[in-house]
Amino acid sequence: MRRPTAAALAAVVLLPAVAAVTASAAIVGGTPGPGLAQVGPVNATDGYPVWYKDKNGLRLERCVDLADPRCPARGAVPDETAPLSFPDNYPDESFYAMAAANLNTANAGKALVDIALEGAFAAGPPVDGDQIVFARLRIKITNARDGVDYRVTTPVGTKTVRTDKPGLVFDTEDIGIGGQGDFTGALAGRIGPFLTWSTFGDRSDPALASDAYIGDGVTPHAVKGSPYGTNVFRIEGPGINPSAADACPTVGGPVSDCVETALFTVQGKVATTAGVTAERATYARSSGSAGVIDVFASSEPGDVQAIEVADVTPGAGAAFDPTDLPGAAGHYFARVDVGSVLPRQLQVSNVGDVPPSRRTVRVADRVSGEAVYDTDHRRLTVTAGSSDTADPPALTVAGWGAMSAGSLVVDDLPAPPPSVTVTSAAGGSLVLPVTVDGGARAPIPVVAQAGPDQVVQAGQTVRLDGSASRGPVATYAWTSPDGISVVDPDRAQASFTAPAAAGDYVLSLTVTGRSGSSTATLTVTVLPPAPEVVADAGPAQTVQRGTRVTLDGSRSVGAATYAWRQVAGPGDPVVTMAGADSARPSFTFPFYAYPATNGPLTFELTVRDVSGASTRTAQVVVTPTADVVRITTARYTGGKWRVDGTSSVAGGQNVVAHLGSLAGPVVGRSVVDPTGAFSVRPATGPVATAGSVVVVESPLGGVTAPFTVALK
Repeated sequence: MRRPTAAALAAVVLLPAVAAVTASAAIVGGTPGPGLAQVGPVNATDGYPVWYKDKNGLRLERCVDLADPRCPARGAVPDETAPLSFPDNYPDESFYAMAAANLNTANAGKALVDIALEGAFAAGPPVDGDQIVFARLRIKITNARDGVDYRVTTPVGTKTVRTDKPGLVFDTEDIGIGGQGDFTGALAGRIGPFLTWSTFGDRSDPALASDAYIGDGVTPHAVKGSPYGTNVFRIEGPGINPSAADACPTVGGPVSDCVETALFTVQGKVATTAGVTAERATYARSSGSAGVIDVFASSEPGDVQAIEVADVTPGAGAAFDPTDLPGAAGHYFARVDVGSVLPRQLQVSNVGDVPPSRRTVRVADRVSGEAVYDTDHRRLTVTAGSSDTADPPALTVAGWGAMSAGSLVVDDLPAPPPSVTVTSAAGGSLVLPVTVDGGARAPIPVVAQAGPDQVVQAGQTVRLDGSASRGPVATYAWTSPDGISVVDPDRAQASFTAPAAAGDYVLSLTVTGRSGSSTATLTVTVLPPAPEVVADAGPAQTVQRGTRVTLDGSRSVGAATYAWRQVAGPGDPVVTMAGADSARPSFTFPFYAYPATNGPLTFELTVRDVSGASTRTAQVVVTPTADVVRITTARYTGGKWRVDGTSSVAGGQNVVAHLGSLAGPVVGRSVVDPTGAFSVRPATGPVATAGSVVVVESPLGGVTAPFTVALK
């Protein structure tokens, strides 16, 4: 299974805990599944959750054992002959649960569904801090009919898909990619309850023999666990059945429109450890009294959990004997007496696990306080204290400096932050929301803006724009000198026809609102009639796709009217211009994806004099810049290629990777997805050797720098 690219992740992390990315197929509709119940503590060795639990209470751990045939590590490992070592010799992707099914479809096509709870790394290779977990549903149909809706039924729900590339449905839904260290997002995905072999739990299947695995990972088998009662992979659509036989015995209707299977390969291992999370260890002490440490931990609820805490401060004797933490509902706590010696590092263990799960936690003081902003005096006051009153540590307000006698005051502060963070030299910290005292701020007064002065020709339509006026504007009123009649004088945008007499004409705009009124003026200079009308479409421009482009015909002479149109270049329909009858129209340069629609755009300006008898034309060319293409990963492993990267234009162009140089052999091709990412993964390709480089070219003109290939 291919994990999300780095660029895809940057786009989908729009929600803090739950994000979804759907690529390469148009989704018409879908129903989300009920999801999982809980994520376990984080493993101290590799930074992934120890387990995920479904709403039936089934807990599964990740498959990362290279030697376990029923629960193997399926991601790439640099050296499969050496023991696993995080992060140097570790799989780049792994699975808590995985179920897959295949179908033969019409026109010698194939269909695949992958249902998985997957762990991967945000940027690609294993890096501590990049761990992510997401719930995946992937549907692929080859040789499909274009423009046809296919209704796909899976154990985790039903959705309708169609092709958006000729003959191919490739629909991927990844839910759960959150911020660093946040693994809760996958709980809201379609995965859950976990799919298992239909014989799981009754020990009647000799292939399982125990409840340690939910399937053997290789044998197609009937499954159970669908919350919808749809333990099948079914596709319904025109002509999807490759034969005349009834391929959907559970569904009525024409046999040519349905194909299904109830057999899935299933992989997953029942979690044997509950793990433990050391939530917090805070101390308190005062002069003349012994200190105490409050230890908070979490794990699975139940009598089988045995949580203990011990002092493991380096280079010091234990300040207290190991102590157990009683618990309820998965929370565990104990207050420990430490006398006059204050430990700095504790180890929290779940000795009920085999082997025991252990986490270390630093001992810190507890910080309390408040932050108040006074609007009348523009003053922020932060007060805070430590639970260590015997030897009070220094306190600091992040971004503001050290506190003095437990207080910090910032004067003449126009706007406070929503919160401040107080840190202690003894390790404690606290985020304090800023509360506000004082009076409310007066509303913005109305301020008129009549727009810039203008120079025009006699007979030209002059456009007035007061929409930049500020404040709670209720009414607009344009006034003009004699000889000028303003159209729509009571609106923000008005107009008039420039008079025949040359000269300066001063107009005013008065706006009114609840807070009063305001007046602004502008001067319109009417030029004497030009001896000859001249069209000037402005200088040629080079722009980036997707940016706003403004054409400039203001240097035209004797122009009373303007008319712009696109006369050459790609585009069907032509680009849409705003203000095509003005001197300075604008448009957005489109994201054309292919060479045939990748050239410059040519625009023509036609101007007329005040009489309308004399016209002139001029043209201007607007050329798009090449896209910026970068390679982020290039690997050649066991004869298999993988080249990942990004393009500055997410337009669906087909980039090409070459070995050595642009004249070298083609490694493979990839379509740039809607997030701007691409991944070249050909089935076969040229052989890379030590020192080999790859370059990637785009039909939009972009070419990457040579990138060294990693050999594994």
